[in-house]
Amino acid sequence: MHQAAELYGSDRSFLSAVQALAEDGRALDVILPDEGPLADELRRVPGLGLSFYDKGILRKRELQRPLAFIWRLLLGVLFYLRTFAAYRVIYINTVVMFSALVAACVYRFSSRRIVCHVREIPGRRQLQVFRLLFRLSGVELIYNSEATREAFGLAGQVIYNGVAAAESFVPGEHPAPVDRPLHLLLIGRINQWKGQDFFVEALGQLSAEQVKCLNVRIVGSPFEGYEYLVDALTARINELGLVGTVDMLSFCADPSPHYRWADYVVVPSIQPEPFGRVAIEAFAYGKPVIAAAHGGLLEIVEPGRSGLLFEAANVPALAQVLAEVLEMSADEYAALSHNALRRFESQFSLPGYKANIRAFFFGELQACA
Repeated sequence: MHQAAELYGSDRSFLSAVQALAEDGRALDVILPDEGPLADELRRVPGLGLSFYDKGILRKRELQRPLAFIWRLLLGVLFYLRTFAAYRVIYINTVVMFSALVAACVYRFSSRRIVCHVREIPGRRQLQVFRLLFRLSGVELIYNSEATREAFGLAGQVIYNGVAAAESFVPGEHPAPVDRPLHLLLIGRINQWKGQDFFVEALGQLSAEQVKCLNVRIVGSPFEGYEYLVDALTARINELGLVGTVDMLSFCADPSPHYRWADYVVVPSIQPEPFGRVAIEAFAYGKPVIAAAHGGLLEIVEPGRSGLLFEAANVPALAQVLAEVLEMSADEYAALSHNALRRFESQFSLPGYKANIRAFFFGELQACA
């Protein structure tokens, strides 16, 4: 079961896990909250049953109506108590499937195997709640990074995400300023911690001449009810005089044209990324990554080899790195690009991820470090 029906990072990783578990012809049923692009992709999996249930999922906007929220959580617990009775193995993707985790506590001493794939690093108070739930339920834990496992402090297996290789790869070249601007890509959910607004502030610290040498795409959409974040970001871009430099584009199911367009992919998250799937997607296209130096990104980006790191939530630090890449030579960029692709192939391939998911459920794990 999974908490969304889109095709952002955790959605794609869930899809890959389901595909991996279905490859041996096993019967699988999946529960999503509603229809969407992920549902369409899951229908392509042979023999898979798909149903929908939208209660019992932690959403910040629902906390604004606490009584209704608690009622929906209780309904969710009852639903999953009934549902779990029909299955021997249960796979809960992401900790926001709160009612499913509560229901798992009732099955603590049953013969059912219940697995939770942890893809988040919650705040301190939320961590305490989830740790308690994990202990009470006895669920097996998969973490998407060492950073996530360390945050929770509970035993579990780290399985790094994997992504498909680019269908066609052409090594990138660092453009000369006289040819065209340097292309920077930010791609992913628009929210308060992914750092899109922080990145725009860093752009605003560059000189006018430096800004002329950059072209930026911010690709993504917010959760329903958070459209004001896009409005605020657009307004700030206007205030800083960056309209001709920064393009805002909505989420798209196929991000490959954006990765091919980019010279660098920027991951400026102001809170620790549990993993950093965008970074490995960039590597699959041989694109170096400029990333905040915390969370799972520290396990992906090798500073000076496959990308560059900057102090998280430090506007001048990011501005300095942006200035540095503008001065980078073609040979230096080619080395970063080559190393990014090699890093992807050795650590973050889709076949490796699927093999490790199957091995977790059915056999021995391959090395993930």
